[in-house]
Amino acid sequence: MKKLPLYFITIFSLFFLPSEAYPVIKEVSVLLEKGASGGSLSGTGVKFTDSDGKEIVLSGTVTIQKRDSGEISAGSNTFRMPLKAVSDSPMKYNGRAYRGCFLFKNSSNGFKVTNIVDLEQYLRGVIKAEMNPKWHIEAVKAQCILARTFAVHAGGKHGEDDLCDGYHCQVYKGISGEDRIADSAIEETSGLILRWKGSPASVYYHSDSGGMVTSSGNVWGGDVPYLKPKAEPFAYSSPNTIWEISLPMSFIESKLISNGINIGTIHSITPLERDGSGRILKMEIKGTGGTKAISGYTFRTLVGAGKVKSTLFEFGARSPYINEERGSLPLSPVPKKNNNKLPAVTVTEKINLSEMPEDKEEKLIWLTKKRVFTTLELMEILSKPDDYDLFIEKGIARAEGRLPMPEQPSERTDEDLAETTGIPDIRYSPDLSMASAFGQSVRIFGRGSGHGVGMSQWGAKTMAEKGWTFAQILEYYFPGTTIGQ
Repeated sequence: MKKLPLYFITIFSLFFLPSEAYPVIKEVSVLLEKGASGGSLSGTGVKFTDSDGKEIVLSGTVTIQKRDSGEISAGSNTFRMPLKAVSDSPMKYNGRAYRGCFLFKNSSNGFKVTNIVDLEQYLRGVIKAEMNPKWHIEAVKAQCILARTFAVHAGGKHGEDDLCDGYHCQVYKGISGEDRIADSAIEETSGLILRWKGSPASVYYHSDSGGMVTSSGNVWGGDVPYLKPKAEPFAYSSPNTIWEISLPMSFIESKLISNGINIGTIHSITPLERDGSGRILKMEIKGTGGTKAISGYTFRTLVGAGKVKSTLFEFGARSPYINEERGSLPLSPVPKKNNNKLPAVTVTEKINLSEMPEDKEEKLIWLTKKRVFTTLELMEILSKPDDYDLFIEKGIARAEGRLPMPEQPSERTDEDLAETTGIPDIRYSPDLSMASAFGQSVRIFGRGSGHGVGMSQWGAKTMAEKGWTFAQILEYYFPGTTIGQ
């Protein structure tokens, strides 16, 4: 059947989303640089407009420099900030091309540079930087929906700006980050986000959970109902599923001291508490100058997330974890097919055809909303525009009782996901070492990469390769949320 990404979104919105779920054009403001004293802007026919209404059009490359008293210069022209730069073509700031426009704003230590860009265009500069677009398309679609949801939910995360362009939010590389396959996944999920009780959900994702994801409360505090510890449905192997590193104790001491934690020469570092996924919640550091308890998240941040890749680690040795023990786990079976479910529904209520719209395509959608056609029928119908008249006649005949109405499928239940994926409920309680680290060198044995909350990208890749759709992937990691516009 012919691909129908836009039609599919329309149909999905009509039948599975709340009434307000229609595409909304939204711009996001992305902080590219702060505390800048200078930079360069390149473009054709760039219109600069400052806070006093002064306008000048320039082309080529112009030097941007901070002046005194909230002023900024572009080439030989001086403006009062905020200064907006707009062009019909993409512009470059410091050599990197971006869509949308730029805003230069005053700050105490220089100026801030913001890229204001359409949400869908913003995603084009994000997806490849966050996930390999050559991975299975269903995983990439799931990533698109999460990246879009994160951007929508983030509003004002950086004060006047919604997002930054780094790992603190989402990596955004402008036009240089765009990719044809990623663009296709963005288009096929156009406007879709995850919702919780009608509002944009709080979503997170990371590279590799190591075998289990954890809760938002365990990492940052503040529980979210759909972000709980749970096992990955499949074992997989990524470059960071298991890792190890040796660090000089003196290096750890220096990192703590530089962040205001000075307990002298460290004698030992001991895990005190782990969460339900095995990640370290609290650890104790003893030194010649006293004892300090910090969270595993703080330890990872201070020492460096590039070195301690997750808080799912042990000192001195590596204990068995879920991927090594899956074969012996007691699993709850896949729910049996519920033969007592309500049968498919046959719609018999009378339909007032006088309310049917004039446009042919709108007629077909209206008839489907009245359950004269099933969603799958409509997807097929919309691929055959030359036969719209025949299908409309068929729909009217059904509505008038001259042809039988179709059976509508029953609503999907939680058990349906297990039935379609064939994945049992995996119950696992890790038993990782609480041994201390001491001596001149600390050997750390870890699993996974990232904070461990929400969707594991390598986990999503594996699910997609095993036949899961983007909707099933998101439902697994964010149970109870819905996909909407």
